[in-house]
Amino acid sequence: MDGTKEENFFEEKMARLQDIVSALEADDLPLEKSMSLYKEGLACAHFCKERLEKARHELTVWQDGEIRPFALEKEAVDTAEECP
Repeated sequence: MDGTKEENFFEEKMARLQDIVSALEADDLPLEKSMSLYKEGLACAHFCKERLEKARHELTVWQDGEIRPFALEKEAVDTAEECP
């Protein structure tokens, strides 16, 4: 799967997840349909989380004249607090 198709697939999964959340929040579905949507939502969320983790690992940032792995916000804050 090339990058564009993979990105579009990610966007489709995110959009579907948002639709599922909206439907479940509406609270007017039969139990069986709610369970089915919940399971589908878990699968979408799992896919999106894995894809985001993969993208995070591929990212690099230019810092202090060197290319370094991308840090999560908490890691960046912790590192900034350690600096004098």
